[in-house]
Amino acid sequence: MAEPAQSLPSTQSAGHEPPVGSASGLSAAHAPPSPVSARRHRALPAEWTHRTAQRTFSGPLALLLDPLQVGGQAALSNDASLLVAEETHLERPRSRSQHPLEVLWLLTRTDFRARYRSQALGMLWSLLNPLVTMGLISVVFTHLFRSSEPFFAIFLLIGLIVWQWVTGSLSAVTTVFVTNADLIKRTIFARQLMPVATILSYGLHFCLESLVILLFIPIFPGAFKLTPALLLVPVFLLCLVLLLSGAALAVSVLNVIYRDVAYIVSTSLLLLYWLTPVFYPINVIPFPFRTYLQCNPIAGILTGLRRAIMHGETPSLLGWAGIVVPTLLMMLIGWRVYRHYEHMVLDFV
Repeated sequence: MAEPAQSLPSTQSAGHEPPVGSASGLSAAHAPPSPVSARRHRALPAEWTHRTAQRTFSGPLALLLDPLQVGGQAALSNDASLLVAEETHLERPRSRSQHPLEVLWLLTRTDFRARYRSQALGMLWSLLNPLVTMGLISVVFTHLFRSSEPFFAIFLLIGLIVWQWVTGSLSAVTTVFVTNADLIKRTIFARQLMPVATILSYGLHFCLESLVILLFIPIFPGAFKLTPALLLVPVFLLCLVLLLSGAALAVSVLNVIYRDVAYIVSTSLLLLYWLTPVFYPINVIPFPFRTYLQCNPIAGILTGLRRAIMHGETPSLLGWAGIVVPTLLMMLIGWRVYRHYEHMVLDFV
C-alpha cells in the first residue's frame, strides 16, 4: 500500500485572483466555471510511503510497478532501483497443488478432532457407549429371552460397533455440504472427498471402539478363533467403506438441493436397523424372509465379520456375491448421482 508522504500546496497562485470589486471579478464569480479551466491536475508527490507485510519505507510511486516494467526506466535513481530489487525479489510462498490423498487425510483428521473438541472425557466416550449398550441388551437377551448364541455379549458387541459406524457416518454425511458451506465457497478442492472423509473419520471412531473387543479376549477366550479367516476382516471393512462412500456421495449432494433428504435418511436408518442382524443371528429368521435379509449388504458384511472372528469361517461364493455386487452397484449409483448434481452445489449450499 502506498500513500503520499506529505500534502502539496495548491497550484493556484494568490496573485492571479482578480479584484473583488472589478467587473471581471464579478463576472467570474457568477459565471459557471469551465470544466477545462477550473479543473487543474495536481502533480503527484515525488515521495510515497510504502507499507508491506515486511516493513515500511519511502520511495517513488514506480516501486509499485512490476520489476519487468520499471527495470529499463532511467527515471529511477540508484537507491530506488535497489529498493525495487529488494522488495520484488523477496521469497514468496509458492502454492503447490496437494495430492488428493493429502486433502482426504486433512479433512478426515479435522473432522475426527472436531468431534471430541470441548469434551472432558474425549475419546473415552467411544469406549463407554458400546459397553453400556452391550451390558443392557445382554442382560435382556441372556436372562429374559434366552438367546441361542453361546457368547451373546461378543456377538452383540461386534454388531453394535459396526452399526454405530453405519448410522453415525450416514447421519453426519447427509449435511456435510450444508455444514461446511463456507469452506466449499472459499476453497478449491475436490468436493467429493468431503463425504468420503466423513466416512473415514467415523472409521477411526470404529477402530477405537474395536479396542474394547480385545479386552474381552481373556474373559471369553472361547468366543474367538485364531484362524486364517481373520485375514478377511480388512476385506470386509474395505467393502463397508466403499458401500458407505457410495451412499454418502448420493445423499450428501441430494440434501443440498432437497433438504428433506436428511429426514428420509434418518427414517431409513431406523428401518434398516431392524432389517440388519445387529442383536439377533440371521439363522433364526425363517425362509423366505432370510433370503430378503441376505440381500442387505450390511447384513452380509456383519455376518462375515462375526463368522471370521468367532467361528473362523469364510463366506460362501453366494455370500461374497451378496457383499461385492451391492457394494459396486452402490458405488456406481452414488458416483453418477453426485456427478449429475455436482454443478448445483455452489448455487444451493
